[in-house]
Amino acid sequence: MLILISLIGGCARRHGDFSADYFPTVDAPALSIAMQQPEIIVSVSPVRQTMQIGGSIPALVGAGISAIQDDRYGIQIRDALAGFDSNERFKQLLRDAVAAHLDRVPGQVQPFSTSAGFHTLRDARDARLEGLKKSGYDLLLDFDLSYGIYGPEGLLAARIVGHISDIDTGKVLWSNTITAYSLDLFADMKWRDPMQRITPSLLSPRFSSAEDAVTKWTKDGGAPLKASLEEVMHRAIAAVFTDLGFEDNFDGAYTLGVHAYLNKAYGEAEALLSRACALDPDHREASNALALAKAANNATDEALTIAQDLAAKNPEYLPSQYNIAWFYAVLLNDAQGARPYYEKAIALGASPSRRLKKAMN
Repeated sequence: MLILISLIGGCARRHGDFSADYFPTVDAPALSIAMQQPEIIVSVSPVRQTMQIGGSIPALVGAGISAIQDDRYGIQIRDALAGFDSNERFKQLLRDAVAAHLDRVPGQVQPFSTSAGFHTLRDARDARLEGLKKSGYDLLLDFDLSYGIYGPEGLLAARIVGHISDIDTGKVLWSNTITAYSLDLFADMKWRDPMQRITPSLLSPRFSSAEDAVTKWTKDGGAPLKASLEEVMHRAIAAVFTDLGFEDNFDGAYTLGVHAYLNKAYGEAEALLSRACALDPDHREASNALALAKAANNATDEALTIAQDLAAKNPEYLPSQYNIAWFYAVLLNDAQGARPYYEKAIALGASPSRRLKKAMN
């Protein structure tokens, strides 16, 4: 099963002046949706990431090699998506969600494009709002969308940068950057945003290559890619409306809970993931994430109980086997207890980290 999480970027601003009760009072909302990319981004080659540590010249060479490889992989991905307009699908899913929560179809307006001709960016923004006000609008929803396949793990990512503004006052009521990723969670995972090519992406205990990253999506005529793209887009959108206070459902609780976990807000993560598991007790990714949050909050016994129950129900699910081995060997200093889970994780394809290997010796 594809595992999808939502991450709210650490640099994003979140305003507390918006509530779901605000929407019914709006008479004339305006919606803009921007998408800078002409098609899906394919950025799976690890060459640039590997070579950058050697200095500027190796970085440039690595970037060139990456571009060539990514272009080759991109052709395969685009062929697999033939007949499926993923750009338009992402936009339409968002339009439908906005209209459903507004209980009306908002006016479509052009995204903010440039500050040319103005002294400052603020002047350009104010002029845009004044123009929209003269056109009769009272609320502006701006969204910028991006998505693609990233890193040798072949992670799908869908990102929404959103701003909601009161047109009359110019006040920004809500602003956030939310990203949904396809991702397995491991206790010793070293996370880097795979959409930022300047840094190494996710380092997980799973064997992978750029070729693997592409072929897993292009098999069966691209059916897995089309279905999973729509799912990751849906999850990103659901996370937006959960963050806005419109929804209380599994997708929202799970995605925001994993966001909190990856940003080391472990108390918040545990609360959100507990809610997600209450809404869908059989969801293995949510149970796995909750176990990790419990462990991060020093509730190792509870984490083990959750993870072992998950492993018993899903013996071929690699993350639970690996994480139990970590809990035993690293957190409890019990290599003997970890052994069967460690060996099972390796049999399922794990490449254990140095720390786990050391703890097992």
